Order: sequence, then C-alpha cells, then structure tokens
Amino acid sequence: MKQFTIRILTPLLLVITAIAWMQGGTAWMPLWTSNVGLRIGLSPILFAQLLIGCLFAVAASLVLFGRKPKIGSFFSRIGLVTYAFFCVATLASVMASTPAGAGLVPLLFPAIGLVISLGLYLLIDKSKAVEVAPSRSAFWIGAGIFAIWVLCSGISVRIPLAITASAKQQTVGENSVLLDYVQWQGRTLPDTGLSRLLPILTALTLEGRCIIILYNPECSHCRELFEKYFTVARPDVKVIAIEIPPAPGTTALIGDDLGPVPCEGCQRLKLPEGKLYILKPPTVLVVEEGRVTCATDSDWKTCLGEPTVSATSPASGQ
Repeated sequence: MKQFTIRILTPLLLVITAIAWMQGGTAWMPLWTSNVGLRIGLSPILFAQLLIGCLFAVAASLVLFGRKPKIGSFFSRIGLVTYAFFCVATLASVMASTPAGAGLVPLLFPAIGLVISLGLYLLIDKSKAVEVAPSRSAFWIGAGIFAIWVLCSGISVRIPLAITASAKQQTVGENSVLLDYVQWQGRTLPDTGLSRLLPILTALTLEGRCIIILYNPECSHCRELFEKYFTVARPDVKVIAIEIPPAPGTTALIGDDLGPVPCEGCQRLKLPEGKLYILKPPTVLVVEEGRVTCATDSDWKTCLGEPTVSATSPASGQ
C-alpha cells in the first residue's frame, strides 16, 4: 500500500488539483495565494502558474522515482503535508472572508482535500528503514528531479489560465451581490464585475494609477481611512470614492447621517440601489493601467503606503 500511495494516489491527487486550477484559473485556487504572490513581488497569475508547476513537478518526481524509498517517502510526505497546509490556510481564509448566510459550499473542497491528504499521509508506512542509494545513482536521480522541476516551471508559466470566469460578481439570492475583492487582484475592472455595476469605471481607470474605495458613509473605519489618506488632495493619483447604498428595506436611525466622508479631490460614485452588497467596507483597490494590482479590506498600508495625515493631527483624532 505504501508504494501504491506514493506512486499512484498522491500524484493523482496533485494532478487533479493542478488540472482543476488550470481549468478554473485563480478562482479555483486558494484565495490567499494572491496576497502571498503580491507580497513577494509576483502577480497573482504568475504565482498561480508556478504553484501549478510545483504540483506537476512533485507528481512527476513521485511517478518516476517513487520506487526509491528515500525519494518516494520524502516527496510524498512533503507534498501531502504542504497540500494539507494549503487546505487549512484556505479554510481559514474562506471562513474569515465569507459573509454570513453564504452557506458551507465554499468550505467543501478545501475540507475534502484536507481529509484526503491526511488519509494518504497515514497510509505511508514509516516503519521501514530508509534505503540509501549509491552516490552515483543519487547523482542521476537528483539531476533528473532537478530537470523535472525546471521543465515543469518553464511550462507552467506559459499556461493560459482562465481569468475571465473567476472574477465576476457572484449573486447570492435574488437581490444580493457578493463582491469578492480577493479574486480581483490581477484582473481588469470589467473582469471584477464592478464595471457592470458602474460602467463609467472602465473609462476612468484605463490609464495611469487609480485608487478606488468602496465605503459605507456610516462606517467608522471608512471615515478613519479617508481622514488618514484623503483629507489632502493627491494630484499624483486619481481617487474614486464609491458609496455602498443601504440594503433594501433598511431604515436609517437617528444620528446615522454623518454627512459625506472627507475626500479632497475625489470623484464620488455610488453603487446602484436596491441590492444588498456583501463585502467588508472599506475595501481599497489600486488600479494601474486598467488592472487591479492591490486589494484589501484591512491592511491599508500594503496598498496605500504610509498615511498622508499623521495620527496626532486633528483630522485623525476625530
């Protein structure tokens, strides 16, 4: 069972996952990988391609060299543990970003992957002594594995991932729209679905650098963001403040009307009324030459840098 797990089942799991990612693009990949790619200077598409290459490389190494106990056990265990970690990280990310009422469907695939990877790991017999290959044989095995990884990485970066079907807005119920900003990174505005809600956004963001803020005017964190970054006009960048209207049927309470947010020199837009928009305000998007290069709903410094208004200034103390 050990050799069957190493040479058949584990590579099969990795290949199926890689093919699913190729077919679904970054929409089928763990959402948090986009942020990881941006933090190390890689675009979400390139990072996704390299991850797919890694899956194929591990699978090929196991198929070709899995009969060698040392090689097979090493790659199989490392691959399955890493795969399980991806599933756990994806579960945590989905639970943190999925709004209430979205159901358990987003948790289904990472949960199944976690169970399968842990099950395969337990099937590997760890009691047998590890055989040490002769030095000459080890050299050629190492050279072969290195060649596999180089070949898989080179091919993977040329894989045309499906990027149009993943970033569309998702409808949750008849009058609800889920805006999943994590999947927008690396996409054009039409691909995110925002341009279908506000067609003018496409023309406004085609050239240069643009900052888009999706906000609720009664949200205290939204006002804090505007007070820290946009109370002073920024001539070097176009700033678009998009107001999220209240959900249908809600009634404003006394004291809710705090007035317009402070945004000097901003272009102000508003999403169409009559729908419940599911996202966490404020959501910040940085768009360069029509493509989203950074998106966050909490780590403002990652996308915007240091605040333009100091924490001790009167504006930020309100």
